[in-house]
Amino acid sequence: MTDQQKQAVILMLVEKQGENPNLWGYARLRKSVLLLQKEEDVPLGFPFRLERERPVSPDLQRFLEDMRFKKLLVFKETPHGYRIFCGEKGKKLLAEHLETVEQYKEQVARVFDIVKDLRLTDLREAAYEAFLRNPE
Repeated sequence: MTDQQKQAVILMLVEKQGENPNLWGYARLRKSVLLLQKEEDVPLGFPFRLERERPVSPDLQRFLEDMRFKKLLVFKETPHGYRIFCGEKGKKLLAEHLETVEQYKEQVARVFDIVKDLRLTDLREAAYEAFLRNPE
């Protein structure tokens, strides 16, 4: 999977807001990407390891920071902390990668349906269990 395809998959997830405009913070997005990769077999290729009983991926964190730098992801300060949205450049990238969008839309929708109403502590537990079920 190319970096642009990975970006498209992550942007697809961020574009899904549901009824919660404060949905995507860093922690929720990272855990959701882990679920996409581990539970839905989306070949994103980010290595995860356990750190203080939580799965983390420094490579994913750097990738998200690069997406922010390129303005694919936009961060806005809210009363709930910084929240992540798809930027105009991100929307353009999605429009240019319709094949990737089509290929992974069902997996992204399933993960979104799981995470949209979970409290962050429950999402952390789900990510931890997914990591243990799918060791690297």
